[in-house]
Amino acid sequence: MILPHDFYSLDLFNLDSRRRTPLTALERNVLVFEPSACPNGRYVVFVGASSTVSTGTAIWRMDTDGSNPRQLSDGRLDQRCLCSPDSHSVYYLDLANGGKLSKVAIEGGKSQRITELSVSNGFDISPDGKLAAFATTTSPNSSQMMLALVPIDSPQNTKLAPLQRVPDGPTRFTHDGKAVLYPFRDKDAANLWLQPLDGSPGKQVTNFKSELIGDFRWSFDGSKLALLRGHTDSNVVVIRESEK
Repeated sequence: MILPHDFYSLDLFNLDSRRRTPLTALERNVLVFEPSACPNGRYVVFVGASSTVSTGTAIWRMDTDGSNPRQLSDGRLDQRCLCSPDSHSVYYLDLANGGKLSKVAIEGGKSQRITELSVSNGFDISPDGKLAAFATTTSPNSSQMMLALVPIDSPQNTKLAPLQRVPDGPTRFTHDGKAVLYPFRDKDAANLWLQPLDGSPGKQVTNFKSELIGDFRWSFDGSKLALLRGHTDSNVVVIRESEK
């Protein structure tokens, strides 16, 4: 598992031994976050941003040993990167232009827009690399959320399906590609909902009683599911003008 360390470096975390191994430390003024390991085991992609200059965020690539960092995109606000199943491309969201799904070759080059639909929360690419899935609104003036299934090579054949629950986090494919998972909120807790792509009824697959789900990912072999869970504490402060 690849984890951010102190906003400037990435660590490799061994789930069995619980040990961290530093992977990279870029220039001290470069923040790194949202890492994604490529299935071929050669690269890790991540979002990089300057902490001293207001130049936005871009997609980067490095070798899995932390060497040879290379900037891949040159947008103003590129985030949420994901390595493709064949490890040849990197998908990401162009947040400066409405959260549109784009991709760039793993070796760099000109970025390509996949769809003009805006992505709500996160997205995923099917295990066979043919479909992108994400929650979206039907129009800029609508609050109705739909599940978008976008063929990568023919986005004009996009299908929109009703969401069986209101999503409260990213959409991810199941390991077999026959359904999607996404968090939904019920009172003070978030759980994962499984929605089949064939339109059949879905089901709740976790039963947490507290905490929200920030993100989740399958292991490459589909045997494990890692979840990022937590909550936000907040307090109400009343400020009154003192009497003179």
